[in-house]
Amino acid sequence: MKNKIFSFLFVFIVATIVSVPVRVLAQDCSGYYMLHNNAEYELANYDKKDKLTGRVQYKVTSVNSSPTKTEATLHSKVFDEKGELATESDYTVTCQNGSILVDIRSMMDPEMFAAYQNMDVKMHGDHLNYPLMLTTGQKLDDGTFTIDVLDKQSGQALTSIVMNITERTVGDKESIHVPAGAYSAFKINQDMEMQTRAMGMNMPATRLQTVEYFVPGVGMVRSEAYKNGKLQSYTVLNKIVK
Repeated sequence: MKNKIFSFLFVFIVATIVSVPVRVLAQDCSGYYMLHNNAEYELANYDKKDKLTGRVQYKVTSVNSSPTKTEATLHSKVFDEKGELATESDYTVTCQNGSILVDIRSMMDPEMFAAYQNMDVKMHGDHLNYPLMLTTGQKLDDGTFTIDVLDKQSGQALTSIVMNITERTVGDKESIHVPAGAYSAFKINQDMEMQTRAMGMNMPATRLQTVEYFVPGVGMVRSEAYKNGKLQSYTVLNKIVK
């Protein structure tokens, strides 16, 4: 369960970031493709042996704008490796104060909590911040998210999971090709750590190093997860429906 939760966290962090691409020259939200109503795209997830492990489809279902921010509601459909629908969910993303703000709740797949269906699950933490403008060498804000699993009847804490995302650094631009096309992308490196406490006992921490390929005007087109320098999984932008 621990590894599955960490895997889903990584995939949905990537998926959420892809859903809110930035524009290099625009300082407002109007140019964001995935903040346009009815915009669609798809991610494909693979393991270290290049085996397809699932797909995630997204569609913007509504957009609300004000002079200070833009907020979009997206509907996601998660398909397993056999192409069967596993789960659906809705979430919001926000463009405000020169940044994209990603809510931790938008990164969670309800299916990953199947083992906790008779329990109370609470999530809270930072909004992961992505500035409109990216430059090589730029340091991005860290993020910390917490998931608490409680017994519904007694309210007793059963499991606590803390995800820390640190050392977020923007690297040079690189040429990259994915199924959706060829791009020039910023390479963003970051560390991810998951600490779990179950029934009062601390479990060994799980750590990954991740690489994200971010294209101004498009968003995240590829991400990779490494453990001890070895590739564990990756996600690519499969297609965009314009």
